[in-house]
Amino acid sequence: MMTGHRHRKESTGRGRVLRKLAAGLIVAGAALAIAIGAPVSSGNAQTKTLTYAMEGPPTRLDPHTHALWLTYRVVYHMFESFVQADLTNADVDIPPIVPALAESWDVSEDQKVFTFHLRKGVTFHDGTPWNAEAAKFNFDRLLNPDFEFFLETAVGLNGWWIGFIESYEVLDEYTFRVNLNRGTSNFLARLVNGGYGSSGMVSPTAVRENGNDGFNNHPIGTGPFKFVERIHGERIVLEKNADYWDPKRTPKYDRLIYRPIAEDAAREIALTSGSADIIASPSPDSFEYLESQGINIVAKHGPDFMGLWLNTKDPVVQDVRVRRAMAMAIDRDGICNILRSGECIPSYGLLHIKGPGYDPDYRPFNYDPEGAKALLAEAGYPDGIDVQFDWPLGGGGASGVREAVEWIQRDFEKVGIRTGLRSFDVGTYFDQMLKGMPEETEVYLMGWGETSYIWLEFVVTPEALPPNGYNSGYYDNPMTTELLNKVNAATTEEDQIKYLRELQDVLNEDMPFVPLLSWKQKYAMSPRVKGFVLAPEHWVDLSIVELVD
Repeated sequence: MMTGHRHRKESTGRGRVLRKLAAGLIVAGAALAIAIGAPVSSGNAQTKTLTYAMEGPPTRLDPHTHALWLTYRVVYHMFESFVQADLTNADVDIPPIVPALAESWDVSEDQKVFTFHLRKGVTFHDGTPWNAEAAKFNFDRLLNPDFEFFLETAVGLNGWWIGFIESYEVLDEYTFRVNLNRGTSNFLARLVNGGYGSSGMVSPTAVRENGNDGFNNHPIGTGPFKFVERIHGERIVLEKNADYWDPKRTPKYDRLIYRPIAEDAAREIALTSGSADIIASPSPDSFEYLESQGINIVAKHGPDFMGLWLNTKDPVVQDVRVRRAMAMAIDRDGICNILRSGECIPSYGLLHIKGPGYDPDYRPFNYDPEGAKALLAEAGYPDGIDVQFDWPLGGGGASGVREAVEWIQRDFEKVGIRTGLRSFDVGTYFDQMLKGMPEETEVYLMGWGETSYIWLEFVVTPEALPPNGYNSGYYDNPMTTELLNKVNAATTEEDQIKYLRELQDVLNEDMPFVPLLSWKQKYAMSPRVKGFVLAPEHWVDLSIVELVD
């Protein structure tokens, strides 16, 4: 535990007045945008380029070992699985699953055998044919310890989908069968997820030529974009795959450039100066100014959840009364309505908006600073406690993370939870989560959530304890596994939701995670960008976008 109370400057957040003053600096800061990245091509007759500024740097560009939504936004455009989520419709709660590298599939009555009929005439970007042998290569890479290119580091990352696989086999050149170890109606949904490993298919030739480690620098898939180059911390460049199998997703522009820019204001400068065409997560306080500059803004709730992971190994935090005090100390309404200008909603459970089983009226506890003080005193800490609070800089989806962290810090200190803050680059932070919370840390901030409940398997169960998952606070209650097994085996939506809500009750009783809020997904873009769709997912399909000059 920390023994001292470090001195910190009180932050008032990025209020409306300060943001208006800052906005006035945006035009003057155009020179800064040039330092952020080279200006975008204006769409001349030779090259049309779309530049997308995201909240931080992606990790590895291998679909089997990548982490973070930030990374999957890139990986999604280069790699494909048997199926994919259709991200072309914004007016759905859960994107439908459609054929990709499999044209069709058959499922046995017991939901344990999936036979995929593969798409013919598809090649990887290096010319390697896509067929059942290529599919087997990818499955061997993840599931066969005797395989030359077995990727042991990917096993834990992909457990949420490969953990269901008993065996697999090539039936003929374009037929591949997967046998599951237990029936589940959502195996296909697992194949379209990303953010911490994925089922994307890699070129066997590229892996053989570059090895598992080298493939990260030579990522070869079948998707609508091909890899060109990566300069770490500066840009990732992709180019159009003119031979892509789906005319609807064959890009109508030539190059796609990703630029990692962690600070909200710097991304906004890049957009208004013309060095970016699209930016993720603009600050809500900048909407009025950006719109006045002709910028288009799209914002809506997606399956987003932000919460605190608590270190249940810590001698103080082990006491559930301390964990409850932390939950009751935070003014979520203040964060969402005052600090974040109404762009988020408070969360009181891990079943989040746009996810299955979400109940907007679920509130097992309230904001109660006096009650939090009483719980700390009851636990034996009438004079409060000291905690180390770690958080990621540059995570995907949520803007204003620093200000939210400082708000929580002030709320904690009002009830006697004296808080030291420490931030990390998001890639480094996520790698540490897979190793488990450091001994000196009591609190982790993390954003997660999916359109399915699958993410919970990778966060709350004993099977997800590090290094096998992101149960980074070492929460160990076998009941979570039992309930998720019931969810997976449920044959009706009613039963699925019933067991998910029972799981939520268990988690709120134990409080190893403190729910905070669900935020709106937000994008801002130049008027030259047409056809952008904000589907309810953590990544968007940029292959369908057009550039108009």
